[in-house]
Amino acid sequence: MSGFSDGWRWTELAGLAALTLALLVLWQIPIVGLVVYPLRLFGTFVHEISHGLAALVSGGEFHRFTVSPDLSGLAWSAGGWRWLISSAGYVGSAVFGGVLILLAARGAASRVLLMALGLILGLLCLLFVRNLFGIATGLALAAAMFLAGYRLRPPWSDGLLMVLALQLVLDGFNSLFTLLRLSAGSNVQTDALSMAQTTGIPAVIWTIVWAGVSLAMLFVTLRLAYKRRAMPAVKAR
Repeated sequence: MSGFSDGWRWTELAGLAALTLALLVLWQIPIVGLVVYPLRLFGTFVHEISHGLAALVSGGEFHRFTVSPDLSGLAWSAGGWRWLISSAGYVGSAVFGGVLILLAARGAASRVLLMALGLILGLLCLLFVRNLFGIATGLALAAAMFLAGYRLRPPWSDGLLMVLALQLVLDGFNSLFTLLRLSAGSNVQTDALSMAQTTGIPAVIWTIVWAGVSLAMLFVTLRLAYKRRAMPAVKAR
């Protein structure tokens, strides 16, 4: 975060590590997990939007998507590269979270980023969401992020942006545990099963690959974000 000096680098990293652990623990506790429910819901929106963006960049069409209260979602697209579209949900969340981490650590104004996130999410919900729960919660999340960016001041806005960024990376990884169980023991239609049907590679392998990508994204972005702060100062002559 831009307001910290080099001397605070390890303290900030320790805080990020503690936050990462806290999010992982909270997700596993049913009642307490409600606290982070809006964050995970935001992750679902990013997941489905990532499917749609992958369809568009690979020459296909993005028609619509839905989001359900159980944090599941469905995206409808046509054409494009199916292997890219199926992978884009989890990988896209990790990449987007990593980009936010880099922007926050390299000095981008967190308030501006939060307001931009709110506006973009609200617009995409109006254009592509086609169920009542998805529209209502998507617009509510969009409004909350915009107002947070407008009203909060650093370090609160910095902290919120970093929480959202970490959540996206971790949500892409944490959700894969559920996906792994479904892929290994059922015929539930998942992104991994779609990849297996397209490529012939078992769904379990795809879940492992995506988990590795999410972990690598977290490691690489944190390393890049704080690399400059780790460089020793050059003594003036």
